[in-house]
Amino acid sequence: MAERLAAARVIVLFVLAFLLSPTLVRGQIGDVSNKDDVHLFLLIGQSNMAGRGRVMPSDETPHPRVFMFNKDKEWVPAIDPLHFDKPKIAGVGLGKTFGIEIAHDNPKIAVGLIPCAVGGSSITTWEPGILHESTKSHPWDDAISRAKAALQSGTLKGILWHQGESDSNAKRSDSYQSDLQDLIERIRTELNAEEVPFLIGQLGQFEERPWNEYRQQVDAAHRSQIELHENNAFVSSYGLKHKGDETHFDTDSYREFGRRYADAYRKLTEADRPDVSQMPFQIERIIAHQGFDKQTCWVHARAGVIPPEVEGSSDSHPEVVLTTQALELTGSDVFHAIHTSRSTDGGAIWTPLVADSDFEREHLSENIEQTVCDFTPAWHAATKTLLGIGHTVVYEKNRVKRVRPRSTAYSVFDPTTGDWSPYQTLKLPDEPRFQNAGAGSAQRLDLPNGDILLPIYFKEPSQNQLSSTVCRCRFDGTDLTYLEHGSEMTVPIKRGLYEPSITSFNGKFYLTMRNDNGAYVAVSDDGLKYSTPQLWRFDDGEELGSYNTQAHWVSHPKGLFLVYTRRGLDNDHVFRHRAPLVIGRVDPETQRVIRATERILVPEYGARLGNFGITEVSEEETWVTVAEWMQPVGVEKYGSNNRIWVARLLWEAD
Repeated sequence: MAERLAAARVIVLFVLAFLLSPTLVRGQIGDVSNKDDVHLFLLIGQSNMAGRGRVMPSDETPHPRVFMFNKDKEWVPAIDPLHFDKPKIAGVGLGKTFGIEIAHDNPKIAVGLIPCAVGGSSITTWEPGILHESTKSHPWDDAISRAKAALQSGTLKGILWHQGESDSNAKRSDSYQSDLQDLIERIRTELNAEEVPFLIGQLGQFEERPWNEYRQQVDAAHRSQIELHENNAFVSSYGLKHKGDETHFDTDSYREFGRRYADAYRKLTEADRPDVSQMPFQIERIIAHQGFDKQTCWVHARAGVIPPEVEGSSDSHPEVVLTTQALELTGSDVFHAIHTSRSTDGGAIWTPLVADSDFEREHLSENIEQTVCDFTPAWHAATKTLLGIGHTVVYEKNRVKRVRPRSTAYSVFDPTTGDWSPYQTLKLPDEPRFQNAGAGSAQRLDLPNGDILLPIYFKEPSQNQLSSTVCRCRFDGTDLTYLEHGSEMTVPIKRGLYEPSITSFNGKFYLTMRNDNGAYVAVSDDGLKYSTPQLWRFDDGEELGSYNTQAHWVSHPKGLFLVYTRRGLDNDHVFRHRAPLVIGRVDPETQRVIRATERILVPEYGARLGNFGITEVSEEETWVTVAEWMQPVGVEKYGSNNRIWVARLLWEAD
């Protein structure tokens, strides 16, 4: 009964969205009077464009402004599978996710997807009059016919191509580059699409199926097209997984590929949208781990980097050390030991998650236990150590003790053994207000002399109001020592200000802090004394809408950015609106987020994404890591699977 009611609710919302949409009069593309408001995208290639992923309930839920041109040349709501080339095996592809991304960018348009891919088709079958024997179809003729019929309803805005597996062989790879160039020119001419973006997806890069010289030739042909036309783009498949057949991507990877196609499209078209400020990075997402047993889930996924020259690390690549810990679903913040996983190839391959015995719960007395949580590892260059900092949590009968002490906890990683040292605690001034003081989830800042600016939040154990401050500490490779602290900041709203994170940019220091009702920001000239905290706002003055969760910084020579979650992103079903995870450029003078720059870093599948970390991997790459927090029970119905996401920000060269 509950499932039928939920399905009915989806249908009602879908119909209401149509009726209320300023673009769609009766919910059909054909009803739109202005064809410029209907953005059409041609999906062509072979099976990885058609899609072979397993269909989940979320894939069968339509978006109110995304449509597909079906086999009968009718516009219908887009649901997977979009394609019909091989009905018995067609599944989730990249098209629907791409369409939703584009629809989110512009609420005034409808998106029409024209599926024309044919599984198993060589590029030689994408020519006029050629029959594809196994499907008894004419890939080129059918695609052009369908595209021209669809164009009666809208304007062609993009062509998405993924193909090449059938030509990665000795017979065909030599001519693939010229064949692809010819195909692109024919499509542009036939559809009057000289300036329309043409997006070319990379073949799958699967460890179990290393590329031979023929696949490398096809890949080179794909890449070469961006030099031939300013509106051609190449879309990377780095880190995507196959579904077990070493050929077709899995469902999550198809969705991610769709987002990458959308990012490539945005890069080509941002000049046409003066209201959108360009972001100086590409986003690639990797799933490091996933799987949900409905008893526990991974949370607090954060990573640190060990440079390649350090003894015990990788010889040629930075080694990334990711930490996370298991959470019991039966309570609130019921954590167990921190686990560690490592990658030496940029996140494509990860070691299994292994618990560290030094972070197992410690028995303090009968029914009382203690462990470390909200842990963040980061490289300390002055001592050449990976230093992780979090704080302690005390449990009574496996529930967080209401009145309890709290200490900032820290540990050092040994790359030769893969173990963390037994954790120690930071000694703060012996004053009541520091009896409950921790640096959980904090983003710290290491100064050039090796000193650490460490944000903490604190209170007397029996009190409710929290304050935030920044401590200057010294670390010698083993011991972390408190030196001083700066402004003590709070607001008289519920629990005050807590979970602070710090960064620096252009000679100033910036602090973001959590409050139950909103997020706050303060600025400093020395990293210790801060201005009066102000609510985070967009550049148009509207409140940001982030509340009761943490935010963190990405600081780079190309700009200052905030990573956060907020309400208002079609996410009312998500606990405290803690998904999707987004990034926006910050105006350092006004400390406001520039609304037009906001981008989704990690998509929303019902689970919260509010606890995450930022990792500076290199000057060319920054990572945001986060786990899908599988509470409250049942969020998996939206498609979450306790994924540990890595969103890679790949900075553009000057």
